[in-house]
Amino acid sequence: MKKRLAFAFLLLALFAPLNAQKNEKVVATPQETVSVFFQKGGTLQLRNAPVGEKLQVLSIVGVRVFEKRLDASNQEIQLALPQGYYIVKIGNIVRKISVK
Repeated sequence: MKKRLAFAFLLLALFAPLNAQKNEKVVATPQETVSVFFQKGGTLQLRNAPVGEKLQVLSIVGVRVFEKRLDASNQEIQLALPQGYYIVKIGNIVRKISVK
């Protein structure tokens, strides 16, 4: 009887992790699909951005230099920024850009 009980616990211990792994779901977050580019002409390009979120452009020290509520997922915004590095926030999505 003890051998059967030990064998049952061993089987349960071996197959329990397999069942837990099968139930995991991989969900793509919106952060993976948002693209932010800054072109030489002073154009900030946004692709697949969530509509209705607030766009903020911050200097590297955290000073806000631009803010706008997004009305379309794909946009081109003209910005007159001096050379440097900037942080682009769209809701809880954060990207960095370099202005050369």
